[in-house]
Amino acid sequence: MPRSCFINGSVISGKQTLRTDVLVENGIITALGDHDAFALSPDDTIIDCTGKLILPGLIDAHCHIQLDTGIFHTEDDWWSGSQEAARGGITTVIDFVGPSPGEDLRHALDFRLDQAKKSLIDYTFHMTVLDDTEQSLAGIDKCPEWGISSLKIYTTYRPNYYLDDLAILHILERARDAGLVTLIHCENDAIVTHAAQEVRKKFDLTKPGMLWKLYPLLRPEIAEVEAAERMIRLAHYTQAPVVIAHNSSDETVRAVAKAKELNWHVYNETAPQYLCLNNHDNCNAAPHYFCQHSSCYAQETEDTEQESWRYILQPPLRFDITCDALCEEVNDGHVDMLITDHCAYTRAQKLADPTCSPGGLPGFETLLPVSAAIDGMTWQRLAQMLCENPAQIYGLWPHKGCIAPGFDADLIIIKDETYTLDESKLHSFAGYSPFHGHKARGIIERVFRRGEEVVRNGEILGKEGTGMFLHAKCRQ
Repeated sequence: MPRSCFINGSVISGKQTLRTDVLVENGIITALGDHDAFALSPDDTIIDCTGKLILPGLIDAHCHIQLDTGIFHTEDDWWSGSQEAARGGITTVIDFVGPSPGEDLRHALDFRLDQAKKSLIDYTFHMTVLDDTEQSLAGIDKCPEWGISSLKIYTTYRPNYYLDDLAILHILERARDAGLVTLIHCENDAIVTHAAQEVRKKFDLTKPGMLWKLYPLLRPEIAEVEAAERMIRLAHYTQAPVVIAHNSSDETVRAVAKAKELNWHVYNETAPQYLCLNNHDNCNAAPHYFCQHSSCYAQETEDTEQESWRYILQPPLRFDITCDALCEEVNDGHVDMLITDHCAYTRAQKLADPTCSPGGLPGFETLLPVSAAIDGMTWQRLAQMLCENPAQIYGLWPHKGCIAPGFDADLIIIKDETYTLDESKLHSFAGYSPFHGHKARGIIERVFRRGEEVVRNGEILGKEGTGMFLHAKCRQ
């Protein structure tokens, strides 16, 4: 059978950049080395990567395609969403199973598997758990059999998602025994509720644009930090491995780093929006930061082009000092994964009701170029956070996450150039990008998923439904 050989490129791993050729057969990497030693035949395909970087296909370990929260839903599907991801060099996603209250977890998984059949790229899921009933706990026990290696739980969002500490302990115990890792959305629900009450005492959030402008005040940074520190302690108490989701605070990252120093099984993730976008603080209104002017949440006037509806997400963006400190933590190796938390709510959905906007940002196409442009970022560090670490944490290793013999031939060819992001040149289902006008680095020219070229210069070459469900391996 014909083989493919990628020659003259610079292969990126978490430890080094290696000038080597890559041989692929039947969708699997079979050798690295000098292509002259591969005994290539005229039927084999040569892909010349001279002057280009070759990075493993990215793994977005936290994203939402065809999301339905019960209140809002994104209008994309798995064909449109996976195309957008593939254009961003993402060849694997870990999305979410979202059961309704009381729904059997297997039934909820089957529903998502049916939706995902359209996918262009490979995929697996985190299983969301809403309660500690015996039905849910029994479903947790079955997750390894179903190919699910991780759970998702929340410390906020009453009434459907919130779990109290006792329920979380029960879930963590069952997850530990099943060999699962638990991803936790950490925000102290009481603080969030109290902060919202305080804001509403002072401001009329029914006025157009006021919710957008004051959004960070509704979910303060301390809510995340407190909940993260508490969940780390509960995880240690139960000896259950956990991931602290979408860190927006450097204090959260430091809490995870401290736990790691103690050899606790705690990991974390952050997203480009928390590293590159900020709520710029130019006032001294502590402790509640009732600041009237901010870079992303500024109210629109004739004198500004700010559109604060673009930046409604949970947790919200933080002040620039936090942003800078978080970037330092990333560059120092204290963050395990970069994720998108992609939600393709459209401009029309965001603007439909200024008093109740859906939270979430598009990010598939911008994950790599925005992350690569962060000051101090290296391609090796990106390979760790976007490829190797998520594969190892979530049981996709040794098939995903690395360019080495035996791994899937998920490869992206990149031209290392710096440019400015223009949302009109993206293919976002949402119709906008929060990173419009931001610095970017790395032009993704070609994307291969299991050896098949699925994207070339932004054009989709792969076929609908050729992505595969990945049976993630649980911990022993």
